[in-house]
Amino acid sequence: MSEQIPYFEIDVEMPEHLDGSVTLPDGDVASIGDSIEHKKFGVGLIYRIATYHDHLGTLLCVEFPNNFHKMLCLDVVKKVHSSEKSPGGGSSCAT
Repeated sequence: MSEQIPYFEIDVEMPEHLDGSVTLPDGDVASIGDSIEHKKFGVGLIYRIATYHDHLGTLLCVEFPNNFHKMLCLDVVKKVHSSEKSPGGGSSCAT
């Protein structure tokens, strides 16, 4: 007697990548290439802005020092203005 293998269907949504900027909850506008600060991870650089059309909404793809990457919600970061940037960080990749 052969056993039937159950059929599963998975629906995966890929994010839409945005070329423009987004407005953070505090009113600052953030774009690709801007520095942001997260309380736990420190200061990082936005390299992509992605939006999901579900409960996730818009996320910032951020690179922190030591090539550490995170996708973060808009309400957990603040923009770092050029006078506030700390030295170092960013990618060690040469392009």
